[in-house]
Amino acid sequence: MAIQLTPEQERRIRNVVNAGAYTSAHEALDAAVAAVEIAATPVFEGSQEELENLLLKGLATEKLPEEEFWDSVDRETNATLAVHKPGSRV
Repeated sequence: MAIQLTPEQERRIRNVVNAGAYTSAHEALDAAVAAVEIAATPVFEGSQEELENLLLKGLATEKLPEEEFWDSVDRETNATLAVHKPGSRV
């Protein structure tokens, strides 16, 4: 895919490269695309403490045999889908 930058976008990229933040326009554009991807990715909406507690809980969880693990993933996924299914009442 070919992309045409506006003169303003080119100026901004050149300024970032000239300031030494990146070694090339290509590198700066890669970073810009990565920033857009990060911004578009859903993030955990809880607090840092909630996240740490969930991580600790996961680490302390008993390791399941592989088949049992995938069965539990299927059950949880199906339950989540049922809740979010159009027309479902929660």
